[in-house]
Amino acid sequence: MPTPSPRRTVSRRALGGLAAGAAATAGLAACGGGSAGDEGPVTLRFTWWGADARHQYTEQIIQAFNEEHPDIQVEGEFTEWSGYWDRLATNVAANDAPDIIQMDAIYLRSYADRGALLDLSQLEGLDTSAIDSNALDTGETGDGLFGLVIGVVPLGVMTNPGIVQAAGQQVPDDTTWTWDDYNALGAAISAATPEGTYGVANGGIDEAGLQLWVKQLGGAFYDDEGNVTLDPAMVTDWYEYNLGLIESGAAGPVTLAMERAVAALDQSGIATNTIAMQPYWATQINALAGASGQPLTLLRPPTQSVGGEPGVYYKPSMFWSASARTEHPEQVATFLDYLVNSQAVADLMLTERGIPANTAIRDYITPKLSETDRQAIEYTDSLADVVEDTPPSAPAGASNIEEIVRRYGSQVLFGELQPAAAAEAMVEELTNAVGTA
Repeated sequence: MPTPSPRRTVSRRALGGLAAGAAATAGLAACGGGSAGDEGPVTLRFTWWGADARHQYTEQIIQAFNEEHPDIQVEGEFTEWSGYWDRLATNVAANDAPDIIQMDAIYLRSYADRGALLDLSQLEGLDTSAIDSNALDTGETGDGLFGLVIGVVPLGVMTNPGIVQAAGQQVPDDTTWTWDDYNALGAAISAATPEGTYGVANGGIDEAGLQLWVKQLGGAFYDDEGNVTLDPAMVTDWYEYNLGLIESGAAGPVTLAMERAVAALDQSGIATNTIAMQPYWATQINALAGASGQPLTLLRPPTQSVGGEPGVYYKPSMFWSASARTEHPEQVATFLDYLVNSQAVADLMLTERGIPANTAIRDYITPKLSETDRQAIEYTDSLADVVEDTPPSAPAGASNIEEIVRRYGSQVLFGELQPAAAAEAMVEELTNAVGTA
């Protein structure tokens, strides 16, 4: 992975409007205010989403921090993903946002641009020196550092070697294979395996797959200013390719793809041993291998042509952010520093929130991990010579991009829209959504 960044504890840019006032307040507090004084410990509210396992170990992290810092008491506010963003939007609108916020890349820029998040580069006492520099930059917008990246994860092709070999095929050389090779191998596997088992999963409905495809072609969804730059021609190519996977027999019927698009991870084709190859985020190998009961491996995604651009990048799994209206920026910095640099936190979190962007923590936990988790880290490290810059964060108005991509993709796969028409309509809808946000 790229080298860690130098420590960043001072602002690199001046904030405007509300965000500027919040950052200035943070700077003043960090230089001398914000202590508990005679009124008892400072209380910080901390919100996150996730499944039960994340909730349980995060509560353990909070308890350990509170015991270590009796002058700061953190209170947790846990919500499932389905209701998390509605609740956060309501709190922010009511000027009642939690002090520390688990943030997703899809929403980061939207909240930062409206001045709702604190510029973390203003905080004294927050050490980011061990965080990979490219990863740290994913939390920036044009005005500052508004998200502290927790983990990173690249896209890979989850592969079941047992199914590949049972079909009389070999696991390919992932440094040279192309999307045409992927289609041909998938079709050969489908033809040589029992009915209901396919070489590859259906594509065309996932935002991550489209991001990779567009990046390989030299394009991007957005520019650094938040303007939509997605080329409909590239989207058309992607639709046509994924239709070709069905036509060749490499992938199964569209109805199966739609069922699995909304199914739990343990009901996916990889998990049920009915798909040989499918793109997934690398850290999902642990859950998928556990569900399948068979050894899995991660391959680099195919390219458009031999020697073509790989398009792989380190996606930020999620961020720690802070409210611009927090009254305790000094204590927020203390808690954030604990979250990203503490080995005690690392022992509890491991890779559940992504492969640690903090390279020192990543090295620390690697010997403690399961074999499949180590595979995810080894795969991530193997990309160091080809990894590209992470695409710009989604601008305000684009938080529903996953739903937009799935909706138009399903219309194409079901034959309700031609690829070119769907691509034009999708880009137009996205552009209008961003333009009116």
